[in-house]
Amino acid sequence: MIDRSWKLQRYDRKDYSDLVEFPVEIVGRDGVVRRYSFEDSIRLYQRRISFAPVRYRERDLVGAELTHCRARIDQLRRSYFHRFGWAAELGRMGPEVGLGTLAGELAAFLGRVLRSEGRVDVRIDPVNPEPDGAGTWYVTAAGARTGMLLYVYRFDGEAPGEGPPVTPPAAEAIREGFFRQVKDLERIGHPDGDTERLLAFHHTLDCAFVLSGDADAAAVIDARAGEEGDGSDAVPTPWDVVVDAVRRGDPAAALSRCRQVVVDQPWHRQAYRAGALLAISAEDSLLAEEFALLGSKYFPADSVLRYYLAVTWSRQGRLDESEAAVREALALDPRFSPARLFLAQHLVARGRWSEITALTRPQGGGEDAPIQRELTLLRLRSLARRALAAGAGLALVSGALAGGDGWPIPAVGLCLLSSALGAAFALASRGGDPSRGVRVEDPAIGLRRLLRREGNALVS
Repeated sequence: MIDRSWKLQRYDRKDYSDLVEFPVEIVGRDGVVRRYSFEDSIRLYQRRISFAPVRYRERDLVGAELTHCRARIDQLRRSYFHRFGWAAELGRMGPEVGLGTLAGELAAFLGRVLRSEGRVDVRIDPVNPEPDGAGTWYVTAAGARTGMLLYVYRFDGEAPGEGPPVTPPAAEAIREGFFRQVKDLERIGHPDGDTERLLAFHHTLDCAFVLSGDADAAAVIDARAGEEGDGSDAVPTPWDVVVDAVRRGDPAAALSRCRQVVVDQPWHRQAYRAGALLAISAEDSLLAEEFALLGSKYFPADSVLRYYLAVTWSRQGRLDESEAAVREALALDPRFSPARLFLAQHLVARGRWSEITALTRPQGGGEDAPIQRELTLLRLRSLARRALAAGAGLALVSGALAGGDGWPIPAVGLCLLSSALGAAFALASRGGDPSRGVRVEDPAIGLRRLLRREGNALVS
Protein backbone atom coordinates (compact mmCIF):
# COMPACT_ATOMS: atom_id res chain seq x y z
CA MET A 1 0.00 0.00 0.00
CA ILE A 2 2.87 2.37 0.84
CA ASP A 3 4.60 1.57 -2.45
CA ARG A 4 1.36 2.18 -4.36
CA SER A 5 0.79 5.55 -2.66
CA TRP A 6 4.39 6.57 -3.35
CA LYS A 7 3.99 5.73 -7.06
CA LEU A 8 0.78 7.76 -7.29
CA GLN A 9 2.48 10.72 -5.61
CA ARG A 10 5.30 10.55 -8.19
CA TYR A 11 2.75 10.96 -10.96
CA ASP A 12 1.16 13.93 -9.17
CA ARG A 13 4.50 15.77 -9.06
CA LYS A 14 5.01 15.68 -12.85
CA ASP A 15 5.12 18.97 -14.78
CA TYR A 16 4.16 19.12 -18.45
CA SER A 17 4.22 22.86 -19.08
CA ASP A 18 7.82 23.31 -20.29
CA LEU A 19 8.80 23.28 -23.97
CA VAL A 20 11.53 20.75 -24.67
CA GLU A 21 14.39 20.66 -27.17
CA PHE A 22 15.01 17.90 -29.69
CA PRO A 23 16.58 15.46 -29.42
CA VAL A 24 14.97 15.25 -26.00
CA GLU A 25 16.66 13.70 -22.97
CA ILE A 26 14.52 11.20 -21.05
CA VAL A 27 15.45 9.46 -17.83
CA GLY A 28 14.69 5.76 -18.09
CA ARG A 29 13.38 3.46 -15.38
CA ASP A 30 16.98 2.34 -14.81
CA GLY A 31 18.04 5.92 -14.10
CA VAL A 32 20.04 6.26 -17.34
CA VAL A 33 19.54 9.45 -19.37
CA ARG A 34 19.01 8.75 -23.07
CA ARG A 35 18.48 11.05 -26.04
CA TYR A 36 15.49 10.49 -28.32
CA SER A 37 14.35 12.02 -31.58
CA PHE A 38 10.79 13.34 -31.70
CA GLU A 39 9.49 10.18 -33.39
CA ASP A 40 11.28 7.84 -30.99
CA SER A 41 10.10 9.73 -27.92
CA ILE A 42 6.47 9.53 -29.08
CA ARG A 43 6.80 5.79 -29.69
CA LEU A 44 8.40 5.33 -26.28
CA TYR A 45 5.38 6.73 -24.47
CA GLN A 46 2.90 5.02 -26.77
CA ARG A 47 4.54 1.66 -25.98
CA ARG A 48 4.12 2.47 -22.30
CA ILE A 49 0.43 3.13 -22.95
CA SER A 50 0.10 -0.28 -24.62
CA PHE A 51 1.84 -2.09 -21.75
CA ALA A 52 0.27 -0.18 -18.83
CA PRO A 53 -2.49 -2.79 -18.21
CA VAL A 54 0.18 -5.51 -18.21
CA ARG A 55 2.74 -3.67 -16.07
CA TYR A 56 0.32 -2.61 -13.32
CA ARG A 57 -2.49 -4.53 -11.66
CA GLU A 58 -4.12 -1.70 -9.70
CA ARG A 59 -6.65 0.25 -11.73
CA ASP A 60 -5.63 3.63 -10.28
CA LEU A 61 -1.96 3.03 -11.18
CA VAL A 62 -2.94 2.07 -14.73
CA GLY A 63 -5.00 5.24 -15.01
CA ALA A 64 -2.16 7.37 -13.64
CA GLU A 65 0.31 5.83 -16.08
CA LEU A 66 -2.01 6.42 -19.05
CA THR A 67 -2.67 10.02 -18.01
CA HIS A 68 1.05 10.67 -17.57
CA CYS A 69 2.05 9.17 -20.93
CA ARG A 70 -0.65 11.07 -22.83
CA ALA A 71 0.37 14.31 -21.14
CA ARG A 72 4.02 13.70 -22.09
CA ILE A 73 3.00 12.98 -25.70
CA ASP A 74 1.01 16.23 -25.81
CA GLN A 75 4.00 18.10 -24.36
CA LEU A 76 6.36 16.63 -26.95
CA ARG A 77 4.02 17.41 -29.84
CA ARG A 78 3.36 20.92 -28.58
CA SER A 79 7.10 21.52 -28.27
CA TYR A 80 7.82 20.17 -31.73
CA PHE A 81 5.19 22.34 -33.38
CA HIS A 82 6.48 25.39 -31.50
CA ARG A 83 9.99 24.85 -32.89
CA PHE A 84 9.38 23.27 -36.31
CA GLY A 85 5.74 23.89 -37.26
CA TRP A 86 4.55 26.06 -40.15
CA ALA A 87 3.90 29.76 -39.66
CA ALA A 88 0.23 30.51 -38.96
CA GLU A 89 -1.47 33.30 -40.86
CA LEU A 90 -3.74 35.73 -39.09
CA GLY A 91 -7.42 35.34 -39.88
CA ARG A 92 -7.05 31.89 -41.45
CA MET A 93 -7.82 28.63 -39.67
CA GLY A 94 -5.03 26.13 -39.99
CA PRO A 95 -5.06 22.49 -38.85
CA GLU A 96 -3.37 23.51 -35.60
CA VAL A 97 -6.69 25.01 -34.50
CA GLY A 98 -8.80 21.89 -34.99
CA LEU A 99 -6.14 19.27 -34.23
CA GLY A 100 -4.57 20.68 -31.11
CA THR A 101 -1.24 19.04 -30.26
CA LEU A 102 -1.63 16.60 -33.19
CA ALA A 103 -0.33 19.51 -35.27
CA GLY A 104 3.12 18.65 -33.94
CA GLU A 105 2.80 15.08 -35.24
CA LEU A 106 1.63 16.45 -38.58
CA ALA A 107 4.55 18.89 -38.77
CA ALA A 108 6.99 16.02 -38.22
CA PHE A 109 5.27 13.93 -40.91
CA LEU A 110 5.32 16.73 -43.50
CA GLY A 111 8.94 17.52 -42.59
CA ARG A 112 9.99 13.95 -43.34
CA VAL A 113 8.05 13.79 -46.61
CA LEU A 114 9.26 17.18 -47.90
CA ARG A 115 12.82 16.77 -46.53
CA SER A 116 12.52 20.06 -44.65
CA GLU A 117 15.32 21.40 -42.50
CA GLY A 118 14.03 23.56 -39.70
CA ARG A 119 10.45 24.79 -39.96
CA VAL A 120 8.09 23.18 -42.45
CA ASP A 121 7.43 25.76 -45.17
CA VAL A 122 3.92 24.91 -46.34
CA ARG A 123 0.52 26.48 -46.74
CA ILE A 124 -2.38 24.38 -45.46
CA ASP A 125 -5.93 25.29 -46.44
CA PRO A 126 -9.06 23.58 -45.11
CA VAL A 127 -11.12 21.51 -47.52
CA ASN A 128 -13.35 19.60 -45.14
CA PRO A 129 -12.08 20.00 -41.57
CA GLU A 130 -14.01 17.94 -39.05
CA PRO A 131 -13.16 18.06 -35.34
CA ASP A 132 -14.73 14.66 -34.62
CA GLY A 133 -11.96 12.49 -35.98
CA ALA A 134 -11.44 13.02 -39.71
CA GLY A 135 -10.73 15.91 -42.02
CA THR A 136 -9.28 16.93 -45.39
CA TRP A 137 -6.78 19.72 -46.09
CA TYR A 138 -4.94 21.06 -49.12
CA VAL A 139 -1.16 21.31 -48.70
CA THR A 140 1.07 23.43 -50.91
CA ALA A 141 4.80 23.25 -50.39
CA ALA A 142 6.88 26.40 -50.81
CA GLY A 143 7.88 26.90 -54.45
CA ALA A 144 5.55 24.17 -55.75
CA ARG A 145 3.04 24.88 -58.51
CA THR A 146 0.69 22.11 -57.45
CA GLY A 147 -0.64 20.99 -54.12
CA MET A 148 -1.51 17.76 -52.35
CA LEU A 149 -4.51 16.46 -50.44
CA LEU A 150 -3.97 15.68 -46.78
CA TYR A 151 -6.39 13.35 -44.98
CA VAL A 152 -6.22 13.47 -41.19
CA TYR A 153 -7.61 10.68 -38.99
CA ARG A 154 -7.79 10.85 -35.21
CA PHE A 155 -8.39 7.66 -33.23
CA ASP A 156 -8.11 8.87 -29.64
CA GLY A 157 -11.08 9.38 -27.37
CA GLU A 158 -10.66 13.06 -26.57
CA ALA A 159 -11.36 15.63 -29.23
CA PRO A 160 -9.23 18.77 -29.27
CA GLY A 161 -11.15 21.92 -29.99
CA GLU A 162 -14.88 21.72 -30.52
CA GLY A 163 -17.03 18.68 -31.06
CA PRO A 164 -17.89 15.52 -29.13
CA PRO A 165 -15.22 13.01 -28.05
CA VAL A 166 -14.50 10.06 -30.31
CA THR A 167 -16.05 6.95 -28.78
CA PRO A 168 -14.24 3.57 -29.12
CA PRO A 169 -16.66 2.20 -31.78
CA ALA A 170 -16.34 5.41 -33.79
CA ALA A 171 -12.55 5.34 -33.40
CA GLU A 172 -12.45 1.79 -34.79
CA ALA A 173 -14.57 2.85 -37.77
CA ILE A 174 -12.20 5.78 -38.40
CA ARG A 175 -9.21 3.43 -38.22
CA GLU A 176 -10.80 1.07 -40.72
CA GLY A 177 -11.51 4.03 -43.01
CA PHE A 178 -7.85 5.00 -42.90
CA PHE A 179 -6.60 1.55 -43.90
CA ARG A 180 -9.27 1.23 -46.56
CA GLN A 181 -8.22 4.53 -48.13
CA VAL A 182 -4.53 3.56 -48.11
CA LYS A 183 -5.35 0.27 -49.85
CA ASP A 184 -7.57 2.00 -52.40
CA LEU A 185 -4.89 4.55 -53.28
CA GLU A 186 -2.17 1.87 -53.43
CA ARG A 187 -4.33 -0.13 -55.81
CA ILE A 188 -4.29 2.72 -58.29
CA GLY A 189 -0.55 2.26 -58.73
CA HIS A 190 1.62 4.94 -60.33
CA PRO A 191 -0.44 6.60 -63.06
CA ASP A 192 0.46 9.70 -65.00
CA GLY A 193 -1.67 12.79 -65.23
CA ASP A 194 -4.10 14.15 -62.68
CA THR A 195 -5.23 10.82 -61.17
CA GLU A 196 -4.97 10.83 -57.40
CA ARG A 197 -2.32 8.47 -56.06
CA LEU A 198 -0.78 7.67 -52.69
CA LEU A 199 2.28 9.78 -51.90
CA ALA A 200 2.91 8.99 -48.22
CA PHE A 201 1.12 7.92 -45.06
CA HIS A 202 1.85 7.76 -41.35
CA HIS A 203 -0.02 6.30 -38.38
CA THR A 204 0.42 5.94 -34.64
CA LEU A 205 -1.82 4.69 -31.85
CA ASP A 206 -3.96 7.82 -31.83
CA CYS A 207 -3.80 9.36 -35.31
CA ALA A 208 -2.97 8.83 -38.99
CA PHE A 209 -2.21 10.96 -42.03
CA VAL A 210 -2.55 10.21 -45.75
CA LEU A 211 -0.94 12.44 -48.36
CA SER A 212 -2.09 12.04 -51.96
CA GLY A 213 -1.78 13.91 -55.23
CA ASP A 214 -1.28 13.69 -58.97
CA ALA A 215 1.89 13.00 -60.94
CA ASP A 216 3.08 16.62 -60.60
CA ALA A 217 2.79 16.44 -56.81
CA ALA A 218 4.72 13.17 -56.82
CA ALA A 219 7.44 14.82 -58.88
CA VAL A 220 7.78 17.56 -56.25
CA ILE A 221 8.37 14.98 -53.52
CA ASP A 222 10.77 12.98 -55.69
CA ALA A 223 12.76 16.11 -56.51
CA ARG A 224 13.04 17.03 -52.83
CA ALA A 225 14.24 13.51 -52.09
CA GLY A 226 16.95 13.87 -54.75
CA GLU A 227 15.61 10.95 -56.76
CA GLU A 228 14.71 10.43 -60.40
CA GLY A 229 11.24 8.95 -60.55
CA ASP A 230 9.70 6.83 -57.82
CA GLY A 231 12.10 3.90 -57.84
CA SER A 232 10.04 2.00 -55.28
CA ASP A 233 10.13 -1.19 -57.32
CA ALA A 234 13.94 -1.36 -57.16
CA VAL A 235 14.42 -0.42 -53.49
CA PRO A 236 14.15 -3.29 -50.99
CA THR A 237 11.57 -2.78 -48.29
CA PRO A 238 12.52 -2.99 -44.58
CA TRP A 239 10.86 -6.41 -44.46
CA ASP A 240 12.99 -7.56 -47.40
CA VAL A 241 16.05 -6.63 -45.32
CA VAL A 242 14.77 -8.78 -42.43
CA VAL A 243 14.25 -11.80 -44.68
CA ASP A 244 17.67 -11.30 -46.29
CA ALA A 245 19.39 -11.16 -42.89
CA VAL A 246 17.76 -14.45 -41.87
CA ARG A 247 18.81 -16.07 -45.13
CA ARG A 248 22.38 -14.84 -44.60
CA GLY A 249 22.42 -16.48 -41.17
CA ASP A 250 22.57 -13.21 -39.23
CA PRO A 251 19.69 -13.46 -36.71
CA ALA A 252 21.02 -10.56 -34.61
CA ALA A 253 20.76 -8.18 -37.57
CA ALA A 254 17.33 -9.57 -38.47
CA LEU A 255 16.11 -9.03 -34.90
CA SER A 256 17.39 -5.46 -34.89
CA ARG A 257 15.64 -4.80 -38.22
CA CYS A 258 12.39 -6.28 -36.88
CA ARG A 259 12.47 -3.81 -34.01
CA GLN A 260 12.84 -0.95 -36.46
CA VAL A 261 10.06 -2.23 -38.70
CA VAL A 262 7.49 -2.40 -35.89
CA VAL A 263 8.52 1.07 -34.75
CA ASP A 264 8.02 2.51 -38.24
CA GLN A 265 5.06 0.30 -39.18
CA PRO A 266 3.10 -0.71 -36.05
CA TRP A 267 0.64 -2.78 -38.12
CA HIS A 268 3.30 -5.03 -39.70
CA ARG A 269 2.14 -8.49 -38.59
CA GLN A 270 5.11 -10.43 -39.99
CA ALA A 271 7.65 -8.23 -38.19
CA TYR A 272 6.02 -8.97 -34.82
CA ARG A 273 5.99 -12.69 -35.56
CA ALA A 274 9.57 -12.85 -36.82
CA GLY A 275 10.83 -10.61 -34.01
CA ALA A 276 9.24 -12.82 -31.36
CA LEU A 277 10.66 -15.98 -32.96
CA LEU A 278 14.15 -14.51 -33.28
CA ALA A 279 14.09 -13.20 -29.70
CA ILE A 280 12.99 -16.63 -28.41
CA SER A 281 15.84 -18.24 -30.35
CA ALA A 282 18.25 -15.72 -28.80
CA GLU A 283 16.82 -16.56 -25.33
CA ASP A 284 15.77 -12.95 -24.81
CA SER A 285 12.42 -13.65 -23.17
CA LEU A 286 11.66 -10.02 -22.32
CA LEU A 287 12.11 -8.83 -25.90
CA ALA A 288 10.15 -11.83 -27.18
CA GLU A 289 7.34 -10.95 -24.79
CA GLU A 290 7.36 -7.35 -26.05
CA PHE A 291 7.05 -8.43 -29.69
CA ALA A 292 4.36 -11.04 -29.01
CA LEU A 293 2.32 -9.01 -26.53
CA LEU A 294 2.37 -5.77 -28.49
CA GLY A 295 1.66 -7.62 -31.74
CA SER A 296 -1.29 -9.39 -30.08
CA LYS A 297 -2.78 -6.01 -29.22
CA TYR A 298 -2.73 -5.02 -32.89
CA PHE A 299 -3.77 -8.51 -34.08
CA PRO A 300 -5.84 -10.13 -31.28
CA ALA A 301 -6.95 -13.00 -33.54
CA ASP A 302 -3.40 -14.06 -34.49
CA SER A 303 -2.71 -17.59 -33.25
CA VAL A 304 1.04 -17.42 -34.00
CA LEU A 305 1.59 -14.41 -31.75
CA ARG A 306 -0.40 -16.05 -28.94
CA TYR A 307 1.74 -19.17 -29.34
CA TYR A 308 5.00 -17.18 -29.13
CA LEU A 309 3.63 -15.40 -26.07
CA ALA A 310 2.98 -18.81 -24.49
CA VAL A 311 6.55 -19.92 -25.23
CA THR A 312 8.15 -16.83 -23.72
CA TRP A 313 5.93 -16.96 -20.63
CA SER A 314 6.92 -20.60 -20.20
CA ARG A 315 10.59 -19.59 -20.33
CA GLN A 316 9.85 -17.10 -17.55
CA GLY A 317 8.26 -19.79 -15.39
CA ARG A 318 4.75 -18.35 -15.77
CA LEU A 319 3.28 -21.76 -16.57
CA ASP A 320 -0.41 -21.10 -15.90
CA GLU A 321 -0.35 -17.96 -18.07
CA SER A 322 1.60 -19.87 -20.71
CA GLU A 323 -0.98 -22.66 -20.83
CA ALA A 324 -3.82 -20.14 -21.10
CA ALA A 325 -2.08 -18.36 -23.99
CA VAL A 326 -1.40 -21.54 -25.97
CA ARG A 327 -5.00 -22.67 -25.48
CA GLU A 328 -6.10 -19.31 -26.88
CA ALA A 329 -3.83 -19.92 -29.88
CA LEU A 330 -5.43 -23.33 -30.48
CA ALA A 331 -8.90 -21.89 -30.08
CA LEU A 332 -8.03 -19.50 -32.91
CA ASP A 333 -6.43 -22.24 -35.05
CA PRO A 334 -6.99 -25.84 -33.81
CA ARG A 335 -4.71 -27.26 -36.54
CA PHE A 336 -1.72 -25.09 -35.63
CA SER A 337 0.68 -27.99 -34.97
CA PRO A 338 3.53 -26.09 -33.19
CA ALA A 339 1.03 -24.89 -30.58
CA ARG A 340 -0.39 -28.40 -30.22
CA LEU A 341 3.09 -29.84 -29.67
CA PHE A 342 3.93 -27.10 -27.16
CA LEU A 343 0.76 -27.76 -25.14
CA ALA A 344 1.38 -31.53 -25.28
CA GLN A 345 4.93 -31.08 -23.92
CA HIS A 346 3.55 -28.73 -21.29
CA LEU A 347 0.95 -31.27 -20.15
CA VAL A 348 3.48 -34.12 -20.08
CA ALA A 349 5.87 -32.11 -17.93
CA ARG A 350 3.04 -31.37 -15.50
CA GLY A 351 1.99 -35.03 -15.37
CA ARG A 352 -1.40 -34.54 -17.07
CA TRP A 353 -1.25 -37.53 -19.41
CA SER A 354 -5.01 -37.97 -19.52
CA GLU A 355 -5.28 -34.97 -21.89
CA ILE A 356 -2.53 -36.07 -24.27
CA THR A 357 -4.39 -38.63 -26.39
CA ALA A 358 -7.04 -36.26 -27.75
CA LEU A 359 -4.56 -33.41 -28.19
CA THR A 360 -2.13 -35.47 -30.28
CA ARG A 361 -4.76 -37.01 -32.57
CA PRO A 362 -3.93 -36.29 -36.27
CA GLN A 363 -5.81 -33.28 -37.64
CA GLY A 364 -5.57 -34.09 -41.35
CA GLY A 365 -3.26 -32.70 -44.04
CA GLY A 366 -1.26 -29.51 -43.95
CA GLU A 367 0.68 -30.15 -40.73
CA ASP A 368 4.46 -29.92 -40.43
CA ALA A 369 5.81 -33.47 -40.79
CA PRO A 370 8.56 -33.28 -38.06
CA ILE A 371 6.11 -31.83 -35.55
CA GLN A 372 3.50 -34.43 -36.44
CA ARG A 373 6.08 -37.18 -35.82
CA GLU A 374 6.72 -35.81 -32.33
CA LEU A 375 3.00 -35.60 -31.66
CA THR A 376 2.62 -39.21 -32.80
CA LEU A 377 5.39 -40.34 -30.44
CA LEU A 378 3.72 -38.56 -27.54
CA ARG A 379 0.44 -40.19 -28.46
CA LEU A 380 2.05 -43.66 -28.53
CA ARG A 381 3.70 -43.03 -25.17
CA SER A 382 0.36 -41.98 -23.72
CA LEU A 383 -1.40 -45.07 -25.08
CA ALA A 384 1.44 -47.35 -23.89
CA ARG A 385 1.28 -45.85 -20.43
CA ARG A 386 -2.46 -46.41 -20.23
CA ALA A 387 -2.13 -49.97 -21.59
CA LEU A 388 0.62 -50.91 -19.08
CA ALA A 389 -1.31 -49.54 -16.15
CA ALA A 390 -4.54 -51.20 -17.28
CA GLY A 391 -2.82 -54.56 -17.94
CA ALA A 392 -1.07 -54.59 -14.59
CA GLY A 393 -4.24 -53.69 -12.76
CA LEU A 394 -6.14 -56.42 -14.58
CA ALA A 395 -3.44 -58.97 -13.75
CA LEU A 396 -3.53 -58.03 -10.08
CA VAL A 397 -7.32 -58.27 -9.86
CA SER A 398 -7.56 -61.54 -11.77
CA GLY A 399 -4.71 -63.00 -9.70
CA ALA A 400 -6.46 -62.09 -6.49
CA LEU A 401 -9.68 -63.71 -7.69
CA ALA A 402 -8.04 -66.88 -9.02
CA GLY A 403 -5.37 -67.45 -6.40
CA GLY A 404 -7.51 -68.05 -3.37
CA ASP A 405 -5.30 -68.33 -0.31
CA GLY A 406 -2.18 -68.80 -2.39
CA TRP A 407 0.25 -65.96 -2.93
CA PRO A 408 2.14 -66.52 -6.26
CA ILE A 409 -0.46 -65.17 -8.72
CA PRO A 410 -1.27 -61.99 -6.76
CA ALA A 411 2.44 -61.49 -6.27
CA VAL A 412 3.00 -61.67 -10.02
CA GLY A 413 0.22 -59.15 -10.54
CA LEU A 414 1.77 -56.87 -7.94
CA CYS A 415 5.12 -57.11 -9.69
CA LEU A 416 3.51 -56.28 -13.01
CA LEU A 417 1.73 -53.32 -11.47
CA SER A 418 4.97 -52.08 -9.94
CA SER A 419 6.74 -52.43 -13.29
CA ALA A 420 3.92 -50.59 -15.05
CA LEU A 421 4.02 -47.76 -12.55
CA GLY A 422 7.79 -47.57 -12.96
CA ALA A 423 7.48 -47.48 -16.76
CA ALA A 424 4.77 -44.86 -16.56
CA PHE A 425 6.96 -42.74 -14.28
CA ALA A 426 9.86 -43.09 -16.72
CA LEU A 427 7.67 -42.11 -19.64
CA ALA A 428 6.31 -39.11 -17.77
CA SER A 429 9.71 -37.96 -16.58
CA ARG A 430 10.96 -37.70 -20.15
CA GLY A 431 8.61 -34.78 -20.74
CA GLY A 432 10.96 -32.38 -18.97
CA ASP A 433 10.39 -28.96 -17.52
CA PRO A 434 8.21 -26.97 -19.97
CA SER A 435 10.11 -23.83 -19.12
CA ARG A 436 13.27 -25.41 -20.57
CA GLY A 437 12.23 -28.33 -22.74
CA VAL A 438 10.32 -26.55 -25.47
CA ARG A 439 11.90 -27.06 -28.85
CA VAL A 440 12.43 -23.78 -30.72
CA GLU A 441 12.53 -24.13 -34.46
CA ASP A 442 15.28 -22.71 -36.61
CA PRO A 443 14.51 -19.04 -37.44
CA ALA A 444 14.81 -19.67 -41.18
CA ILE A 445 12.34 -22.57 -40.99
CA GLY A 446 9.99 -20.59 -38.78
CA LEU A 447 10.17 -17.61 -41.09
CA ARG A 448 9.35 -19.77 -44.11
CA ARG A 449 6.35 -21.13 -42.23
CA LEU A 450 5.16 -17.61 -41.41
CA LEU A 451 5.51 -16.55 -45.03
CA ARG A 452 3.66 -19.64 -46.18
CA ARG A 453 0.78 -18.94 -43.79
CA GLU A 454 0.41 -15.39 -45.05
CA GLY A 455 0.35 -16.28 -48.76
CA ASN A 456 -0.06 -13.33 -51.10
CA ALA A 457 -0.78 -10.91 -48.25
CA LEU A 458 2.94 -10.38 -47.65
CA VAL A 459 3.20 -6.77 -48.79
CA SER A 460 5.28 -4.48 -46.59
